[in-house]
Amino acid sequence: MKISLIFPCWTHVFESLSEVANSASTFPPLNLAYLAAIAEENGHTVQLIDGEAEHLTVAEVTARVKEFSPDLIGMTATTPLFHNVVAQAEALKAALSVPIIVGGPHVTYFKEKVFRDLFDYFVIGQCEGTFASFLEAFASKQDISRIPGILYRKNGGILFTGENPQIVNLDEVPVPARWLLKKDLYQLGTLRGKKVYTSIMTSRGCPFKCVFCSTSIYGKHIRRRSIDNTISEMRHITDELGIGHLFVLDETMTLDRKYMLALCDAIKKNNIKMTWECGTRANLIDEELIARMVESGLIRISFGLESADLRVRDIIKKEVPLESYEAANKITNKYGVETINSVMLGLPGDTHESIEKTITFVRDSRVIEHATFGIAIPYPGSEMYDMAVRGDHGLKLETQDFSRYQRYGSAVMSVNGISPQELISLQKKGLMRIYFVPWRIIPVIKRFGVRRLMKPFFTSLWSIIREKLSLPSRQKKS
Repeated sequence: MKISLIFPCWTHVFESLSEVANSASTFPPLNLAYLAAIAEENGHTVQLIDGEAEHLTVAEVTARVKEFSPDLIGMTATTPLFHNVVAQAEALKAALSVPIIVGGPHVTYFKEKVFRDLFDYFVIGQCEGTFASFLEAFASKQDISRIPGILYRKNGGILFTGENPQIVNLDEVPVPARWLLKKDLYQLGTLRGKKVYTSIMTSRGCPFKCVFCSTSIYGKHIRRRSIDNTISEMRHITDELGIGHLFVLDETMTLDRKYMLALCDAIKKNNIKMTWECGTRANLIDEELIARMVESGLIRISFGLESADLRVRDIIKKEVPLESYEAANKITNKYGVETINSVMLGLPGDTHESIEKTITFVRDSRVIEHATFGIAIPYPGSEMYDMAVRGDHGLKLETQDFSRYQRYGSAVMSVNGISPQELISLQKKGLMRIYFVPWRIIPVIKRFGVRRLMKPFFTSLWSIIREKLSLPSRQKKS
């Protein structure tokens, strides 16, 4: 059987910021690569198309799929990208009479509410454990009602086969079929130059309760791969695929300190030549741990700062002491680790004063050298989405147009009288204030390059000037 797996293009929605977004967000579609590996292991032929990485239009993707002539088409999407999946499915259905199966967080949360006639099957939750069984049943036209996690149509009705069980032993999941992707298309800008990279996971699940996160796919229970299994995949990536940089997708990489130290030792012992980056909590690192991580190739790390206002931090359940961020950044700076601190505005409970406090905290910190500044988005499946629907903590959900659920240049909630448009304006001003200081300008240019930054910089600057000229009454507020 022939299977086409597709990830549609999406960063064009950022308009003036699209190039920067693409350079920062073109991740290999690891989820589809896992499914491709399972399909190949079971004797099927797979076409894997990353429309985002290749900048392919809907028509160009459709033409490739039509030429391949598959028996089944698969796609995946988070909430902001679901409209892209719909558009691609419409084109595919017009060109081919081939069943389409879709998975991902959006369909897992909404299920039959978004099960349009365009789609033939949904996969709910994780599907690596049942995908091979589904493919076998589909290929032989057998009953799929006993395969968990499938939403499908039968006799004019919609049937659901029940929840997909969590995969407990991650070592049983095959190595993703990265060989089906064009590896040179995946590059990240770092302070040590542009890196050809791929992503990897060593664990699944997150035990924390941050209101802006959804755990609908991997859940809260932590499962880890064995050290040997992880090292084997790293060797495959570096030795066989020739990729020298890894982006570790674990929610909190240093949650298990003992595991982290053992992994670092194994990387050194096996002489794996690579650099890597990860994300964790600022209070879950120490100097010894960072030193060992650097010895094994760590060059970049991310912390979720979110807000500098203690009241807001309490509402969003960010159980990390604020002082941990400066302490953590001092350690990572000492060891030459590029450190990203992610910040959000428009969070539950936010006010002009709390947003100003956050911007000032980040701007004035000499140890925080790099910060992102996104707008809080209430993704379905998160507690923040429920808060917005109910109107808790000053939130008001302004739209259910999920194509607008993007962190940059778009806002879908108001909070305590701050409108979506004002949040967008505050984001632009905040980014300018955070980065228009001497100690941050050079690192940003190194990451993105002058050419990529010129258009969004002048677009944001002109937007601010135009606002000042046309709406002078806002000057006092800002």
